[in-house]
Amino acid sequence: MHSSRGWARRGVARGSSGRTEDAVRLRGAGAPPAPADAFATRRMPPGVRVRVCLARGRSATYHCAVGGPTTRIEQSLAPVDACPVCGSPRAAPFDSARDTLADEINRYLPPGVAPLEQVTNNRRRCGGCGLVYLDPRLDSRSLSRLYELWYGYAYRRIFQDDRHIAERRREFERHHLRTLDRAAPEAGTLLDVGCGSGIFLAVAARSGWRGVGVEFDPATAASGRLAYGVDIRCGTLAQTIADDERFDAITLFDYLEHSAVPGEDLSLLAARLAPGGVMLVRVPNQGGWQARWMGARWVNVISNHLSYFEPQVLAGALRKRGLQIVSVRAGNYRSEWQIVRGHWHWLGQRLGATVGAPGGTSPADGATLRPSAAPGALSRYLNSVFVEQIDHVGGWFGRGNNLMVVARRP
Repeated sequence: MHSSRGWARRGVARGSSGRTEDAVRLRGAGAPPAPADAFATRRMPPGVRVRVCLARGRSATYHCAVGGPTTRIEQSLAPVDACPVCGSPRAAPFDSARDTLADEINRYLPPGVAPLEQVTNNRRRCGGCGLVYLDPRLDSRSLSRLYELWYGYAYRRIFQDDRHIAERRREFERHHLRTLDRAAPEAGTLLDVGCGSGIFLAVAARSGWRGVGVEFDPATAASGRLAYGVDIRCGTLAQTIADDERFDAITLFDYLEHSAVPGEDLSLLAARLAPGGVMLVRVPNQGGWQARWMGARWVNVISNHLSYFEPQVLAGALRKRGLQIVSVRAGNYRSEWQIVRGHWHWLGQRLGATVGAPGGTSPADGATLRPSAAPGALSRYLNSVFVEQIDHVGGWFGRGNNLMVVARRP
């Protein structure tokens, strides 16, 4: 008889036959209560739809497909009816390629956690504003599952990596904060959207900014509050920002490309800017040399990047929401030495890293990288060195991989 894996979380999994299967709980000792850490696998009959009882009375359904022990969690796609920035229904095919994010996440999953299946990223260009976006894209349930695994396993290593945190802090101090201080006449109230663990809030506080952050992931928000003592609200913008709140500065660093409703977010945030307030938006640069060279194989074309902005597209979206453009830049953030050092660190992580719960010392607490991760690490490293050089040279001419637009409310 064929068998496949079903998935359960913090409770019981009920098969379509009405039988109840005990859920297997996987949790690293000392880990924060991240949503992903309770998912585990159990053998279930093929073709069964499993109703999973989640925490706080919620539930979700997963499909157990045939495939034995290598069965992957199905990811569902949903069509996009209109441009997520301007609302135009007109769009033309742009490019298409296999997604690489699932591979990256699966590399860090410990034994017993079902991996994600592969999807294809199909991109279209809006006939109205020129935005490039995924269509179809992962539906809300699949995106939620992907982020749970990303934050719970793959991204967790960043919070354990003091070197990465130090480099991130330096980037915030030397570039992001300097850009903010040049644009704003004086420090005031700050809203950092997609603030992660709150590093930028902590950096800005030392310059006199009174900051509030918004973060989607509860565990990441809790980690930031504990580590830096900053105010981080967890939830969507509509849930966390009051109608009467106004800010002297709003920052969106590597957030907007993840949003399912970037146009709505920009409209809401523009309305929350105080008169004379500034907005800083950083996104991957669809108009950069690296993006143009690699096309659909560009490192930023992944299934949780839903929108891709060129400079004129992002600037146009801000203007339509009543903001004046102060600057548009896509230069280099790092020196050549910082790039090379970062690549060596990346290679070392993939050849010998241990991942799992912080402080884990037993197999239940952490797991080494899967054997399949090491053989291809060197070739991926050499390829990344090459494409980074394209980006670095492009940055000399304002065609770098990261786009920063500064806008002001009159």
